Amino acid sequence: MKANRKFIEGEEAVSAVIGVILMVAITVAIAATVYVYVSGMIGGTATKTSTISMNVYSRNDATNTTIWLVSGIEGEAISDSAYSAVLLRANGTVDSAANIVFQEVSSAGYVNSGDTFSITSSADGYYTFMLTDTATGQTIYKSTSTKY
Repeated sequence: MKANRKFIEGEEAVSAVIGVILMVAITVAIAATVYVYVSGMIGGTATKTSTISMNVYSRNDATNTTIWLVSGIEGEAISDSAYSAVLLRANGTVDSAANIVFQEVSSAGYVNSGDTFSITSSADGYYTFMLTDTATGQTIYKSTSTKY
């Protein structure tokens, strides 16, 4: 032991116990950082709300009727009973007198490409057609303001 001390004459060093404690603390901190990073990348199985894309298929200004054609669905299939459809006036209130009819072409029990929504408003004006997920309340589809 005396031979080793001759190289550090006049200088003080950290004891071996403190050095080991510091190395273990640094290793634990690095391991925790890596764990947090990797667990964020793996993530959970958060469900994403499905979205629908639609286009105006036909419009009849005499009867205030517009037919929306489902052109695509992103995400999980949407059951016929898993959404609510409303027609919103320009001021954001629901037109409760509007007649909304879903016409399914495949009889599959869920909204599919090619299905249509026929909407007849109660009065002339600009309206927004909106579908929401009944379970989560999130918007599945919202049109731009359309003349009815």
